Amino acid sequence: MKKEEILKTLHDISADPFPYLRSKRENGAKIIGSPLADVPSEMIYAAGLLPVTILGTNKPIVKAGAHLPDNACSLSRSNLELVLNYHPDDFDGFVFPQVCDTTQHLSDIWKMTISSEFFTSFLIPRQVDRKSARHWFYAETSRLRDNLERYTGSPITDEALKESFRLYNENRHLLREIYQIKREAPGVISDRQLFDLIRSFCYMDPKDHIPLLRELIDILPKEPSDDGNVKVVLSGIVVEPAQLFDILDELKVSIVGDDLTVGSRMIAYDVPDREDVVEALTERHFAKSPFSPIRDVGTRLYDFLLQVVEETHADGVIYFHIKFCESQDYDLPDMKGIMREKKIPMIVLDTEYQSVTKAQTKTRLEAFVESLYGERDNG
Repeated sequence: MKKEEILKTLHDISADPFPYLRSKRENGAKIIGSPLADVPSEMIYAAGLLPVTILGTNKPIVKAGAHLPDNACSLSRSNLELVLNYHPDDFDGFVFPQVCDTTQHLSDIWKMTISSEFFTSFLIPRQVDRKSARHWFYAETSRLRDNLERYTGSPITDEALKESFRLYNENRHLLREIYQIKREAPGVISDRQLFDLIRSFCYMDPKDHIPLLRELIDILPKEPSDDGNVKVVLSGIVVEPAQLFDILDELKVSIVGDDLTVGSRMIAYDVPDREDVVEALTERHFAKSPFSPIRDVGTRLYDFLLQVVEETHADGVIYFHIKFCESQDYDLPDMKGIMREKKIPMIVLDTEYQSVTKAQTKTRLEAFVESLYGERDNG
């Protein structure tokens, strides 16, 4: 396939994964959905099921408002709407992580309102510096293994898990390689295309995704080049709607790093080789970078972002704030203060799945980008 064909295939799946998922179901696959974040997809895949990350919908909220108030997190409301209204028959089961107060309540709402063959919660420790946190995650992962075995009627062997680790590790490695190629030669693919690749990873069987990524890497030019664009780091949880990446491309912004959950945090950490397969998943989880609901020491979220900015020589930071996300609301004042203290330019964009004013957002980003060019010229 040509570069454009591969990118279009993955863009189409990123934009609407359900035709792909339905074709997998027609061939016998069982689709297990999980909202963000940190459900070990490798465990679901080793059970002979296809794990899919649920990333909400930009379509209107019709039914979710009866269960969640308008001032609930936009991501949570959108996830519920996607499954309750737009795709009620496209999942066979769910593994539901509880990572904040909203998802804790939504887990019960989900179980009561959405019919499925399989449902289990996945209780993630939010204060990962506690001594009990590692033991808790290990126990939860073991419980997930038991529940999946009861659902499928078959054991999840260590061999199946290690093969699953190998596939997902390779998938993440290839995405990291493409990200690095783009850092060194920003013009080889657009910002939108890069994050389409990562988003498609949330939906696809690695056996389908890996060959396309390998073929794409073979095609992409490897010679470093500098397009002269301003370099930015993205911060937050998700960038929604995805058309915001198109605005960044239009404004000649080069993304050189991020701490997004649907971004580097999803692909940067592999499952290590350990005899105890559950311990291997536990180690990977605790190696991950922080994000708003899950952290250890209070400053680690900011320290990590500062490290990314320093390592990538970024000109500034674009912070995407999901409207009504309480954990981000708590973090944002400190985040702004630290960026001012370190003299790192940062813009905060309030986003909502159903109502981002793209013209206003573009105007604000234009002003920010112009200021970054001005800082560069004066520097």
